[in-house]
Amino acid sequence: MTDVGDRMKARRGFTLIELLVVIAIIAVLIALLLPAVQSAREAARRAQCINNVKQLGLSLHNYHDVHGRFAPGSIQVSNPTAYRQPFITSLLPFLEQGNLTASFNFNLSFQHDANETTRSSRVNVFDCPSDQKVVFTNNGGSVTDVKGSYGVNWGQNTYGDQVLPAPFSLNYGASLAEITDGTSNTFLMAELIQLPHPTGQPVETIDRRGRVWSDQPSSHQVTTRNGPNTQIPDYGACWHATDPRKAPCNRNTGDGPNHFIASRSRHPGGVNVLLGDGSVRFIKDSISIPTWKALSSRAGGEVISSDAL
Repeated sequence: MTDVGDRMKARRGFTLIELLVVIAIIAVLIALLLPAVQSAREAARRAQCINNVKQLGLSLHNYHDVHGRFAPGSIQVSNPTAYRQPFITSLLPFLEQGNLTASFNFNLSFQHDANETTRSSRVNVFDCPSDQKVVFTNNGGSVTDVKGSYGVNWGQNTYGDQVLPAPFSLNYGASLAEITDGTSNTFLMAELIQLPHPTGQPVETIDRRGRVWSDQPSSHQVTTRNGPNTQIPDYGACWHATDPRKAPCNRNTGDGPNHFIASRSRHPGGVNVLLGDGSVRFIKDSISIPTWKALSSRAGGEVISSDAL
């Protein structure tokens, strides 16, 4: 009888209550660890994003060393006259993109068939790893290019009205001497988010935001009319239903100059910004609008306190 009792004790397993307690403990541990894991992953992605912005800053300063000023915000071309070259094509030689530089015809619009190879090539430094990667297609599929996550500082108001001069505009890139507010008080580039073209919608509903290869307004030009990650809608060639929570929009049915697009990112709480001295700052969503606007002017005479950033 003793042997039988010992064998019965040896075969005794968990009760149902004990099993449920163990499962509950494991679930609590997972619930506690998952946010920490997600936070660590976002920290790594944000660090890579900062590295991308620093590389863009280095390319801008190398361009400045060669040409005596920063690359123009966009460049008017003669064929056809209604189009311009996008900002980032000027940076390709300084980003070790010799093949893309050779494949791009700088005398033609980016939409010309001859420039299809360049505009459809994805360059890693233009993509924040926290952002999605979007391919833009319009004109019935005849024009395709990739989007990107960084835009050039176009000033305080709309595309057609800078109010105070910014470091970049059409056919213009500032020299360091022209940034009289100080390079540490003026930003050159800031984050954008890539937004998809709405599937099944007509061409007039296209969302150009984040279209870095494009010359069109409301594509890769950041304005400081509104703050980072604002819930005030962007205005221009965008689609209100693309991402109404993260990137609201009021679409302009015309193609006039009154476009503005805020800096936005997928990082919690703010955006990465490239300052004129080549450093990168994480600007919080809570920054005051006057300070944010002051950062975008190159010669406004504003005094910016470090505590305000």
